[in-house]
Amino acid sequence: MSEKMVEKDERTTFIENISYKFGYIFITFALLLDVVYRSFMQNETPWDLLLLVIVSGLVISLYQYKQKIFGKTWIKTFIYVFAVAFIISFIVVFIKKFFL
Repeated sequence: MSEKMVEKDERTTFIENISYKFGYIFITFALLLDVVYRSFMQNETPWDLLLLVIVSGLVISLYQYKQKIFGKTWIKTFIYVFAVAFIISFIVVFIKKFFL
């Protein structure tokens, strides 16, 4: 009797999902850095790249919401992250407008 090799199990799926997560994070931050570089160094408005980052985050969030995996602290975390991002973007715009 020959034994069949299991090609894919829970561990394999888990490792694949973690690798996709790292790849997504790398691409997202690379796009954000490209947006910053084009904005400051080349005086471009790369809204297309920024839109890719925003839409991909929305797709992920909508899927997670549909699957009902958000905990009670999700809204607080979202508000804190949004507030910090708003403050940082306001400071960057202020510095760029008045000092560069």
